[in-house]
Formats: sequence, structure tokens, C-alpha cells
Amino acid sequence: MNAAQTRPAINEAWGVIKILSGDERNRALAEAREKARMDLDSYLGDARYEGRQEGLQEGKLEVARNLLREKMSPDTVAKVTGLSLDEIKRLASENV
Repeated sequence: MNAAQTRPAINEAWGVIKILSGDERNRALAEAREKARMDLDSYLGDARYEGRQEGLQEGKLEVARNLLREKMSPDTVAKVTGLSLDEIKRLASENV
């Protein structure tokens, strides 16, 4: 006995697959919907990733500013935050 015979949801899905695959127009529509869904997921995923990266960068800059206010050396701030020494020096020159 296969899974489609023992599970109603799988059996129902199999029925839909048979209907869609039997009709060229329905199959093309289903493929277009799936492509659109995947494109949207990809776009949103990229945007979320970029937003997260921007947030992490802003967080590093804020930590660096705070450490510089506490008179920590630029070399140490660069090591702690992972920012470049040039970036730390730029922040220090802004009179943090």
C-alpha cells in the first residue's frame, strides 16, 4: 500500500497533480504561478539579507563609537568590531 492510499491529504494532492498534468493550459498556469512564487521568495530573501547586513553594520559602527568614547585605542576597536582601522579612524575624527 503506498502513501497516497493511506493518507487523505496526499491522495488529494495526487488527484490535483493528475488534473493539472493532464491539461496543457492548467499545467502552464501552475508552472507560471510556481515561478512567480519562487521569484518573489528570492527577491524578498535578498532584501531581507541586505537589510540584515545593513543592520549589523550599523550595530558595529555604534559599538565602535561607544568604545572610542571610552578612550579605547583605534587598533583595539578595530579588532573588537571587525571594522577596518581606516573606518575606525574616520569615526574617531567625527568627534564621537
